[in-house]
Amino acid sequence: MALNAELARLGVTGALYTGPVGTTAPKDLGAWASDMVDLGYISDDGITESRDGDTETFTPWQSNAPIRVETTKSVVTFAATLWESNFNTISLYYRVGLGDMTQTGTGADAVVSFAEKGKPKRDLRCFGIDVIDGTYHRRIFLPYAEVTERGDVVYKSDTLIGYEVTITAYPGSDGSSVLRLFKEGWTLPTPPADG
Repeated sequence: MALNAELARLGVTGALYTGPVGTTAPKDLGAWASDMVDLGYISDDGITESRDGDTETFTPWQSNAPIRVETTKSVVTFAATLWESNFNTISLYYRVGLGDMTQTGTGADAVVSFAEKGKPKRDLRCFGIDVIDGTYHRRIFLPYAEVTERGDVVYKSDTLIGYEVTITAYPGSDGSSVLRLFKEGWTLPTPPADG
């Protein structure tokens, strides 16, 4: 295979979106569905995709080499630190909906409040991710997912307040947990001729 530096990609910029479960999956790289909300600035660490899996190895009595390895767990997560404080990021991080919040005042004088009490409710949503490198674009859609880990919120004069979240993808109604679209300068190979 020939080396091709033109196919080396960076995650130069992008965005993280959220919307209600049941949002229509993207079919192309055009605009997201109208109910998808951009979560704004993300820290310079970007978005990290991780995989966690377990396997079971089957080694027969007559051998010291396995004859089969079966995957017993496969979890895909995406982690990011959100750098904007607004309804969408606060709602996501603290697992509180609009109905859990109250507001007094308006505009710059508005004060929004909510109480954390009892066991938090599940907050299932869909999520979308765009990763862009110039004219190249990668899109990831999680039809059924939730924030399963939250990092510390640090209050310091030399640190932006950030909301570190880890999103876990679950299988949606069609069994798919992650949908991926690539426009990165490569194409599918020609299938072999029947013969």
